Amino acid sequence: MSWYMDKGPDSDVILSSRVRLARNLVGHPFPSRLDKEQAAVVSNKVSESFFGETRDHRAEYLDVDLGCLPDEDRMALVEKRLISEDLARFGECRRAIISRDESVSVMVNEEDHIRIQAMSPGFDLNAAYRKAESVALLLESRLPIAYSGKYGFLTACPTNVGTGMRASVMAHLPGLAMAGLLRGAVESLGKMGFAVRGNYGEHSQAAGHLFQISNQITLGLGEDELIADLGRVAGQLLAQERKARKAVYDTDPIGLEDRSGRALALLRSARRMSSAEAMTLISDVRLGLSLQLVEGVTEEALNRAIISIGPASIQKNAGHPMNEFERDVERAKALHTILI
Repeated sequence: MSWYMDKGPDSDVILSSRVRLARNLVGHPFPSRLDKEQAAVVSNKVSESFFGETRDHRAEYLDVDLGCLPDEDRMALVEKRLISEDLARFGECRRAIISRDESVSVMVNEEDHIRIQAMSPGFDLNAAYRKAESVALLLESRLPIAYSGKYGFLTACPTNVGTGMRASVMAHLPGLAMAGLLRGAVESLGKMGFAVRGNYGEHSQAAGHLFQISNQITLGLGEDELIADLGRVAGQLLAQERKARKAVYDTDPIGLEDRSGRALALLRSARRMSSAEAMTLISDVRLGLSLQLVEGVTEEALNRAIISIGPASIQKNAGHPMNEFERDVERAKALHTILI
């Protein structure tokens, strides 16, 4: 089941857990050095190896040639967190193998030849890792993977060398922001070796107080150690956020209840809405829901709203080109459908 359709552990703060595993093929330059013909060879090799001669996994996975998709469709996959923006931007000779439940995706010819991504709802890094590992083992059994006995898995980015693993959680941190504690928390995470980015990863903004926290260095560390380290830090952040939410509520309970209630009412009744405004309002409702200040809405519905209201998703669902004003109108309609 998709991470946004299920309620996982500690999902009031941690929306999802993700594990990525980077792998590269022996005898081929990294994707940034591939010409078109070489990139096509790598793309086809990975697809053929994953599905096999009998096309096993076909019932569970979609094989998507990104070069054949319109720009909006590729960006809609980014908004659903199924592929990276870089993979979408340079779609030619790039591929995504996506599980039908949207919990696993294999990105081909991104920064590395193969990037396996697995997601789980809530705070459950181990579940995400088990999914990613099973796909990695399948591909490693069928393809010549670049591996060094001294360094581990060889990757395009030196910080991924070793396990090739990048683990992350997506956290909702409005309490720390409202209490004026967010900057200090982010700086502390950076000093401990963890990256804090916007909800779409590197170079993205933290819309709706959503942040992605991930490990930065893998060399010399095992998978279990990396997951344990991130789990410990994310657990501390989770406790700090809950404490901050309580402090904000204790300071002005009526004001916070009014804020979250107004946000839900506006999401359900507005005639047009930008994605930035929608994310801010969804954040306010999520905060109110966690403190039992609003009723009649679920975390799952709010998660679905988050992944459905990006510009590309709105345009893809409409099925025709739209300007910004038209997208804002369609976005408001989509929010009504999801949240009422």
